[in-house]
Amino acid sequence: MKPKHIILLAADVVSIVFFVCTTIIALVLAGSLPDQQAAERWGGNERYSQVSMFTDHDNGLTIDSIFMARINIEKKLVENSLPIETYGARVWVDSFSSYDIAMPVASDRASAEAAAIITGGDFFLFHPQDIISGYYYSESDTMYDRIVIDDVLAWQLFGASDVVGMPVAINGKYFYVAGVFKRSENNDIEKVYGDKPRLFMPYQGYSLISEEGARFSCYEACLPDPVTGLGQQIVSESFSVKDENRRIVENSVRYGLKNRFSLLADKDIRSVVDIPLVYPYWENAARMTEDRSAALLVMQMIGLAAPVFTLVYLFRLLIKNRKKILKKARDGAVEAYRKTNEKIKENKKANADKKQDNTVKN
Repeated sequence: MKPKHIILLAADVVSIVFFVCTTIIALVLAGSLPDQQAAERWGGNERYSQVSMFTDHDNGLTIDSIFMARINIEKKLVENSLPIETYGARVWVDSFSSYDIAMPVASDRASAEAAAIITGGDFFLFHPQDIISGYYYSESDTMYDRIVIDDVLAWQLFGASDVVGMPVAINGKYFYVAGVFKRSENNDIEKVYGDKPRLFMPYQGYSLISEEGARFSCYEACLPDPVTGLGQQIVSESFSVKDENRRIVENSVRYGLKNRFSLLADKDIRSVVDIPLVYPYWENAARMTEDRSAALLVMQMIGLAAPVFTLVYLFRLLIKNRKKILKKARDGAVEAYRKTNEKIKENKKANADKKQDNTVKN
C-alpha cells in the first residue's frame, strides 16, 4: 500500500469515529428533555404528534377559548377519519399553562416569592417532574386548593422537603401542598429555570384568588399523526394560528434531520423575535438544544467529508482505469474457466481409470 493510501485510510478511520461520536451525542441530546417526549409517552408505538402553540401575554388564551378549541380539534379528528376514543379511552390529550406569575407564598414560619405557572389539562404528562414526595394534582380533581412546589420553595417555607398536606397562604387563601419536586439538574433547564422557586397551580384554584382568572400563553396537544404534519395542521386551524401574535411548534420533529437543516438555513432569522412573545422555560431549553443539535449536524457532515472524498477518489480511479480493470476481470474469468475445465477433465479421467481398474479385477 502506498503512503498516500495509508494516510487516506487513517483519515477515513478518524473521520468515521468522529462521525459516530457526534451522532451519539446528538441522539443523547435529542432525548435529554422529557418535555419534548410526550408523544412517545402517550402514543407508544402509534404515530403521534406533539404540538405546542405560544402566544403573547396581551393576547393570552382564556379558558373559554381553550374549551372551544377542544371542540374544534375533535371535529377535525372526526373529519380526518380519526377516532376520539378507543374502547372508552382517550385518543388525544392536551395541556395549557400561563406565563410566570410572581406570587407571594407564606407558611406559618416563613414567606417567599415564587414564580407560579397556572395549569390545566394533563400538564404533568407533558412536563413530568421528579417528584420526591406527594403526587400530582389533575384537572379532574374535585379539590382545587392543591399546588405542586419545587424543593427550594419547600425548604424556604418549611425547612424540609417532605411537606405533603402542609398549608400555605396565597393572597389570603389557603392552599395545600400536593407534591414536592426536585429541580431539574439538566444544564439547559437550569439556565432558563429562573432564580425564583417555582410552583404549579390548577386554573380552578387560581380563580379562587383572582377575579379575572388566568390567561394562558402555552397550549400543547398530543394527537394521532398518520400523515406527517396533520397534528400541527389541526391545532393551527383550531386556534387560528395565522394570527401574527402566535407561534406553533411541532415538538415531535424538532430534532429530525429536516428541521436541523432548516435551523442552519434560518439561523439569522431565528434569532430575531418580532413579537412580544415570552416562551416558558421548557421551550427556551428546547430551543437551546435545537441550536446545539444543528451545530452537531455540521460536525457530523465534517466527519463524513473524508470518507466521501475517498469514495469519490476511488470512483475516479475506477473510471480512469476501467479498461485495465475490465481486461483483468475478463482474463481472470477466462483463466478460471480454463482451470475449471481442466479440473473437470481430470475428474473424468480419474473416474474412467477407476472404473477400468474395477473391471480388470472382476
